[in-house]
Amino acid sequence: MVKVNNIFGDKYSGKVGNAGVFASWKGRQYRRSYVKPANPNTPAQQAVRGSFANAVDKWHDFNALQKQSYRPLTSGQVMSGFNLFVSRWQKMTIGERASYVEPYTGFKQYGVGPMSVVKNVNIVQDQKEYAALDKPIVIGQSGFTQGTGNLAPVAIVDVRRGRIDFLADITGLVTFNYESGGETIKDEVVGNDISSGDVYHTEKFPITYKSSTLEDDGTVVPAIELDIVSGKAYVTGDEEFTEGGTINYRTYNPVQNVKYELYKAQTQFNTFRGYSDVNGITQIAQTAEDSTRDGRIEHSEYNSIVKANISAEDSAKDEYIALIAL
Repeated sequence: MVKVNNIFGDKYSGKVGNAGVFASWKGRQYRRSYVKPANPNTPAQQAVRGSFANAVDKWHDFNALQKQSYRPLTSGQVMSGFNLFVSRWQKMTIGERASYVEPYTGFKQYGVGPMSVVKNVNIVQDQKEYAALDKPIVIGQSGFTQGTGNLAPVAIVDVRRGRIDFLADITGLVTFNYESGGETIKDEVVGNDISSGDVYHTEKFPITYKSSTLEDDGTVVPAIELDIVSGKAYVTGDEEFTEGGTINYRTYNPVQNVKYELYKAQTQFNTFRGYSDVNGITQIAQTAEDSTRDGRIEHSEYNSIVKANISAEDSAKDEYIALIAL
């Protein structure tokens, strides 16, 4: 190592070709010989690099809500939610990675009292779009009753939530095509041999209205897109159909600014805090690996609701919550 005295007062740093490297130590400049960094690329190093790359890819597959679920867990630590997830992933065994469950996501809907009775919209021959539905619509409470017409949709597609509720059994490979956030998603696999009553949540949401098609073994099958906020419905698929049949749904009177808080069970460690919007909706995600939760729902004009020791899945599930005025 050679000390460097610079009469001009300039400071040097970094590599100069292969001649040497300038740096400073305790305010003194020095120059040392350049040594090419070693890169033995051992199996252990390859495993670490592969693990890191895999963690980054996994993170990029998360939707915005899932990424946010890791942020509160960094409280008191100098790291981001991304850093925390990568750190956890690299410490997992191969078996733990294989069984890893992505953060649960859901929509909470808050309204005054019980949801409404079932409401209906009649289908008109070859009319695909219906914009006269009351709103907001309760998630998971919509369906279709076939009448004298030949329209038989196999599913209700909730475009805001990114949720598909199946109305009929389907034999074969079911895939879904749609747009979300300017991205086109092709052939997202829903599953094989779907049963009536099954629910599937899309990888991306919200879904662009009037952009989706549901396919069974590559053949488009009819479905109904539903926008729970704008009160619109759209029949997907290219087939003509006759009138007869009704779209069924329930609504509620939304409550804004309902606070929903979650904590790791029996602690004060907060994992979520959010407020409902003008439609009474709070979007939420919770990590699967951070124990059970205690929850509290509050609003100055309504009775509080306390939930104790609930699973991460239940704490974030789609749910309508009826509030009772004080």
